[in-house]
Amino acid sequence: MPVKNRISRCFIHLVDFKNSKEWYKKMFNFKVASESNSHIVFKMDEGPSLTLLQAQVDHITPLPYSVFFFETDDVEKTFQEFKNKGAKVDDIEPFGVDMRGCHVYDPEGNMILACTLGEE
Repeated sequence: MPVKNRISRCFIHLVDFKNSKEWYKKMFNFKVASESNSHIVFKMDEGPSLTLLQAQVDHITPLPYSVFFFETDDVEKTFQEFKNKGAKVDDIEPFGVDMRGCHVYDPEGNMILACTLGEE
């Protein structure tokens, strides 16, 4: 099969691109690989990049769950940093046996999960 066994990029489409883009920069402090008036690509240390795109519609209903998560070694510190930066963030909760995480919401209501992996 010509499709490669890896994920290349994760896309998030944003209606209020300018405001939401700044929120992502503030919350995550990731390195910017490229940026324009209609997109920004954040370079990740490992795995796929995160790309924010200007939506081509006037309204997007956010999903009621996160579709990926950012790994953290210290979910308590991550939770507190989100709160200190003024983000809407849910309490820390367990996910399965060895994972714990918290959801943070971007200005458009997209749910992003920050999670520990536990012992492997």
